[in-house]
Parts: sequence; C-alpha cells; structure tokens
Amino acid sequence: MRVAGIVAEFNPFHRGHMHLISKVREELGSKTPIVVIMSGEFVQRGIPAITDRTSRVCAILSSGVDVVLELPFTFATGSADRFAHGAIKSLAKSSVITDLYFGAEHDSLEDLRYIAELDPENDPVFHEKLEALQKDGQPYASAWQDALIASLEAHPEKGGSLSSEELAAILREPNNTLAISYLRELRNCSSIVPHLIHRVDPYHGEDLLEGSYASASALRKKIFEEYGKEDFLRSLGDLLPFIPETMLSEMLYLWNSGTAPMGEEDLLSDVLPVIRASSVESLSETAHMGPQLAGYLKTSVRNMHFDPKASLTDLFQKNASTRCFSYARTLRALSSLAVGQKTADLENLSEPKYLRLLGFSEAGRTVLKQMREGAELPILSRASDAFHHGKDPAFVRMDELDRLSHDWWTGKARGTFEEDFHREVIQFKRNRLYR
Repeated sequence: MRVAGIVAEFNPFHRGHMHLISKVREELGSKTPIVVIMSGEFVQRGIPAITDRTSRVCAILSSGVDVVLELPFTFATGSADRFAHGAIKSLAKSSVITDLYFGAEHDSLEDLRYIAELDPENDPVFHEKLEALQKDGQPYASAWQDALIASLEAHPEKGGSLSSEELAAILREPNNTLAISYLRELRNCSSIVPHLIHRVDPYHGEDLLEGSYASASALRKKIFEEYGKEDFLRSLGDLLPFIPETMLSEMLYLWNSGTAPMGEEDLLSDVLPVIRASSVESLSETAHMGPQLAGYLKTSVRNMHFDPKASLTDLFQKNASTRCFSYARTLRALSSLAVGQKTADLENLSEPKYLRLLGFSEAGRTVLKQMREGAELPILSRASDAFHHGKDPAFVRMDELDRLSHDWWTGKARGTFEEDFHREVIQFKRNRLYR
C-alpha cells in the first residue's frame, strides 16, 4: 500500500493546500492514505500560528487527510534545513510513508535535485566567499546562496544545466528552498519517492488576488490588517474563495468562542519587555540568538518609542530590521525567548524523539495500526504518554518545549494552560468530527 506524506503548517489551511491533497489522490489513487506532519502553535517563520492546532487538524481531517502528526517545536521553528530534517526524519521513522508530496515555485524536480546534491562545504572558494559576505553584513542565508553560486562559477566542471541567474532565482523563492531541504534529507530515505507539485499561480507574497491560490501570508495580512480583531467575525465570509469552508468554519467557531487570532504582534508584545529587562549575556543563550543579535536587539528595543499611529509590528521592523540578520532568524529567536528554548537545545535535540498523534480518519485507522507495529519512534496519543520516557533527557526536553509552546499560545489567546492533559486525539468518522 502506498501512503503519501505531506509536511505543512496550514497557517491557515487554504485552497492551495486542497490542490496539493487533490493531486496526491489524482496521481496515486483516490483511496491513497495521506499522513500530514504539521507545525503546532508556532510555525517556521518564528511566529505564533493564527489558529490553534486543534482547529487546523479538524479542518484537514474533514478535507481528506487521514493521519495528522505534530512536528516538535524545536524543528517547527528552525531554519529550512532543521525544519526539513525533523519532518522528513519523523515521516521516515513512522515506517509507513512511501511517497512525499511538496509544492515549489520551480517546476523541475531534477533542477531541485541537482541543487540538493551540491556539496560546497569542502570548497575553499565557497568558504572564502561566505566569510567575506558575512563580514560585509549579509545575512547567512543569502550569503550562503551567493557563495554557492561563486563556487559553481569557479568549478564549471561540476556541470549542471542551470546558469548562475537561474540558480539565484530558484534559491530566492521560499518554497524552493524548503523543497531542496526535503530532497537533501531524502538522500538518507531512499525508499520514499519525492513528488513536486508546481504552484499553479506565481508566488504572490502579501497580495490577495482574485482567481489565484492566495498565499497564507496574504490571508493573514487580510485578516489582521483589513478586518482587525473586532471585525473578522462579520467579514470572514469574504475569504471563502481562498479558504475552504472546513477551515473557515473552524476559525469562526474558535474566534466566536473568545479565542483571538494570534500573530507576530502578540509575540512582540510578550517578548519586548523581556528583552528590556534581560542582559545581553542572558539573551545570548537563547536559541537562534547569539551575542551579536542579542546586543543588536537590546539596543534596538531600547531605542523604540511608542507611536499611537503605528502598530507594534511596524515599529519593531523599523527599528530592528538589518541586513546583518534575516528577519526570519530574529523572529525564531524571539519565539525561542518566549518559550525558553536555549542554544544548547538546538544541539541536544538534533533528532525527533517521538511521533505525537493529533488526529486520524476511518481510513487512517489502518495506517495508524501499521505505524504502531513498525514505527521506530514511540507514538504519543496523550500528554501523559511522555512520562514513560523520563529517563531520556532529550525526550523530556523536547516534550517540555512542545508543552510550553502550547501553553504560551493558549495563555495569550484564551487565558488557559496545561490543555494538553485534557486533549484527546481527534477522530473523523462517518463524516463527523469527534474531539
């Protein structure tokens, strides 16, 4: 039996994601089980998810997904390579995945595979260029890309049909970068077959264009900036062309019951006082931070002044954006600061320690049975299941960060904590959700 795996955030779940699900069934058969590993309450860009994981799990189970697993916080908020490593390793160790589906802006799987196979780490040209660009203040990610291009130009014998311009254009797009990271990880999982689904529309970034598969960032912008936290209940019907009814109804239910949508500004309001009150030395111990970013943020936040005409996000971006550090890295550091993840955690938590089960369908029950029989990692159905692995410090710490991230989100959104110990695995059977 073939089982398709998908790595996703669903922040929020939109019609582009529905298109990906439909392509799986179109190519592998209408009854092919789909297993999703999904970010929890924080996503890879380092911001809180707009809705909680429960609402997203309910939406995707109602839309055809069969098993939903949670990607641990330490991987979900990591760089593209760390995010991909945690996700692909988890899917591989589930023992059931035969095919991996992912989307990208570029339409050639072979081109992305070629880039994934490149290994510039042993090339002096690459290291010299990388060091020079970083000294010049260029963020690591873009400096790495430029150094790779310089390495290839210096060694034309490495072949490849891509020009420097084409390579640079591919590496600029976020979904291409993630796809390349997935393909790198799959080199150690030869039994999983990759499938590239080309984005039907160009990447529109922050724009919401009619007749297109709107990006998740454009949808979040629409919700926060145009509707605000007071008007979304009245106006979210306008998003029906872009968000499936299964997700939209979950969002309306959640927000109507008093749980606010969450985003970057909620994170900033929480961590900026911590930055003001902390020393550079203590901030430096935060994951993704380091002494340079810690010092820069300490100075930037000290120089911020309240402006009633500007949002907190705009004020922070104006004062804290710099070429030396990508904004995504800054947000990842801030999410780690909010949850308490340290630099040492990134080294100690290098491999996934468990598969956290969030939900399954009737068809997913068979897949789940196979997982329980063959998975190389323990499957956690309840928060208390983690107590059986208390002798493994990495397991305990990974689970602790997950629970702290959930507590942070629910505490900010609806004033609760320790919900995990009351959470049941969500089931979708006979076209009905049981949660």
